[in-house]
Amino acid sequence: MYQEVPSVSLQRLTNRRHAPRHMISSGIKVCLTAFDSNYDCEVLDLSSCGARLLLETKLPIGSEVILSHNHCGRVLGTVKWNSPQEIGLELGPGVGRLLTRCNAAQAQ
Repeated sequence: MYQEVPSVSLQRLTNRRHAPRHMISSGIKVCLTAFDSNYDCEVLDLSSCGARLLLETKLPIGSEVILSHNHCGRVLGTVKWNSPQEIGLELGPGVGRLLTRCNAAQAQ
């Protein structure tokens, strides 16, 4: 028998995040600090609970990091995934909104 799948379930199949991603203006730079090393990287997108950054250095999954932005201060995060040129971070609630506001302020 055919069973209709709710749209929320379909959305989760295509996007594993619980919050929508927000594209960021190109060139937004942040400093990522991990293991007493600093890495300059570019923000590719944000959600209210995470960030995807351009970073060619692999960091161990589960590593605690500090994300610094000159307008938004410092934010704690955890490495959730790596790819050859990108890294995914889980950030505390509301942090994505704060960084998105900073992005909007820089665009003005």
